[in-house]
Amino acid sequence: MKLGNKIQRILDIDRESFCIVLRFADGATGVVALGHIFDRPQGLAAEILKGNMFSMCFLENGALAWPNGFELCPDALRAGLRPSKSRKGATTG
Repeated sequence: MKLGNKIQRILDIDRESFCIVLRFADGATGVVALGHIFDRPQGLAAEILKGNMFSMCFLENGALAWPNGFELCPDALRAGLRPSKSRKGATTG
């Protein structure tokens, strides 16, 4: 996998499992599980949960970002991408 991946689109957000379905500029689509960040949040991640902002994520310069300034590296997210299953039950936000 090459570096310099950018997220092209947020397809689904599952607030309960802290999973987001993403499409990357290279065409890869899948689920990114963020439970390891939000199960025991600290700093900006804790602010996201306290402010009920998880589903307010958006794309900024190809990275996953939140209104409080928290950003996740698209290359790291691409490395952890797993195939998406049915989108049934997921919510967009």
